[in-house]
Amino acid sequence: MVLRRAATECPKKVAGLKDLVNLPTQLREFAGGRSQMSHISFFLSVWSYIKDNKLQVLLPMTQRIRTL
Repeated sequence: MVLRRAATECPKKVAGLKDLVNLPTQLREFAGGRSQMSHISFFLSVWSYIKDNKLQVLLPMTQRIRTL
């Protein structure tokens, strides 16, 4: 919803978030071996990992998240 509104208000800023970028090695491992990903899709995959593993609590952090 916010992304759609931002896209209509300022499309150049949103275009940078949707462009594919090369991921460093540590991020590739987290992204399932994919070498390129957009900023938005990577952020959503990290957030879904956090939610799926119930890591919203700040105390225990998995090693996989800590490397990011």
